[in-house]
Amino acid sequence: MTVWRPRHGGKTKADNQLDNPHPVARTTRESTQPFPYDIVEMIITHLVRDLDTLKACSLACHSWYTVVAPHLHHTLTLRGKGRGSTRDQPNPPSARDKLNPLSELHQLGLMPLVKEFRVEQWGDTISWFEPLAFNPRDLGQLSAFTNVRTLKIQELDIDRFIPGIERYFGKFSLTLQSITLYNPHCTPQQLSHFLSLFSNLDDVGVRDARACIPNASAPDTGLVPFSAPKLRGLLALYDFHWVETWTHLITSCGGLRFRYMDVRKGASCAPVLFEACAETLEILRFNVPVASDSEWFCVGLSTCSG
Repeated sequence: MTVWRPRHGGKTKADNQLDNPHPVARTTRESTQPFPYDIVEMIITHLVRDLDTLKACSLACHSWYTVVAPHLHHTLTLRGKGRGSTRDQPNPPSARDKLNPLSELHQLGLMPLVKEFRVEQWGDTISWFEPLAFNPRDLGQLSAFTNVRTLKIQELDIDRFIPGIERYFGKFSLTLQSITLYNPHCTPQQLSHFLSLFSNLDDVGVRDARACIPNASAPDTGLVPFSAPKLRGLLALYDFHWVETWTHLITSCGGLRFRYMDVRKGASCAPVLFEACAETLEILRFNVPVASDSEWFCVGLSTCSG
């Protein structure tokens, strides 16, 4: 990922860029007749998906940059082909290089603007997003993420982060509200242990979880919940059959309170989930196989609690 640097900011911190006068002298017309702030906001709202136009708008003047910056730096994506540690090379430079955007954002003071954090990794080799890719500087910079609401990670090897997973994800524990994991590598108990780290977590999505043998230094029997997540939003599961994850969360967190549920290829979890959320569930989308022709049909229920 390339971090967008405004032409007129240099290494100036974002708080100075947003709060202090623009370093370039303003024209008389701009200083005496500023464009209405609410009008600028309305214009930018229609451009939030057009990154190139947002960049151009950020160069117009300080007042426009103030409005554009939160949209321009809303999402941080770390991406690359998987190539993590091996026995011969425990901490390859290629893995560390993929974390460089953290340093660039930190230097510009833009990390507080990030509300969605994504990790995209692919390939047949070991994933690069792992503890050995982080140095002490990277861990310290994570503390500057103070407003992350959404976390989306591909191929997260949770087992490699245990024990001590809170060192890497604990910075998001109070602000995170939504998490989506694609092909996570872990055990059912490790997954529930990870989810319990985020006390304000509402939405959970898991797709194609892959079982692994737990780390001998941190057996599943020693995993205790960090907190009791709220879990009162959306639960989206695809090809997920680990009943133990939810029974562990129900036991440790005092139950589940999801209001919306989308379960596909997860019939084994359905009885436990439906019973746990019987009093809170409002909308249900549940896919089950048709035995006759192996096709799928969707059962959609919409109820109002109260």
